[in-house]
Amino acid sequence: MYTVDVYFFVWLGSLLEPIHMIEAGQPLSAFLQRLILARVALEGFDPGELLAKGFPRSAVAANELLSVINEIVPAVGTPIPQDVLETPIQKWQIDRMKALCHALTSGLRDEAQRSFVLKVEDQRYLSSHSLIERIEDCYPKDVWEVISDDAKRELGECGCCLAFERYTGAGFHALRGVECVIRQYILKLTGALPRKRDWGSYIQTLKDNGADANLIAVLDNIRTLDRNPLMHPEDWLEIDDAIAVFNITQTALVRLVAGIKK
Repeated sequence: MYTVDVYFFVWLGSLLEPIHMIEAGQPLSAFLQRLILARVALEGFDPGELLAKGFPRSAVAANELLSVINEIVPAVGTPIPQDVLETPIQKWQIDRMKALCHALTSGLRDEAQRSFVLKVEDQRYLSSHSLIERIEDCYPKDVWEVISDDAKRELGECGCCLAFERYTGAGFHALRGVECVIRQYILKLTGALPRKRDWGSYIQTLKDNGADANLIAVLDNIRTLDRNPLMHPEDWLEIDDAIAVFNITQTALVRLVAGIKK
């Protein structure tokens, strides 16, 4: 999965359309700017770029067209002698460019019909940008700086699941993120990770080692009302369920980190 700039294709079309207006016998100077701009757009289909991966047939036509343009227009930064600027373009060169423009258009039309391009929506008050690209913005800075990399990874997955409306997965990853930080806190309190991997055991260990009573209450509520039911296959989350889990895990993480920092 990767990001596609949809406007790129509009921009590409606007830069390729003028190629169809080039006429045989015109000097290079008459259409030089058009070809330079077209070249810039076509370079987006470089074999190493994601566009070439997502639209391979189109990329072949784009790179062939780029090669034809490069044969006519000197490389960027290369001085162009006056006699080259006055060189008339040949009909076969125009026909080749137009044929490749058509092949590129046809390839994009066919490949776009078979591509899944998703427009994600905000999830209630949570912006899709924050959920996918900036999940750390959903947490206090001092919390994000303290929690483990494993927890950050789980919370990142939670954000992506929320954005792509995989609500049960979002709850699952949010709770795994909290569990990572619970274990992180127990390690600080006891000097060792807990051997038994269940929330009841975690909570008892925290109680035995003097963890804050409010934290214990929050974790026990999450355990009984959210975490345990979600482990059963018949339990599914909808949008508001998932956001509720996300919200309460934010509270839990704030309290856990407060304990870790003591």
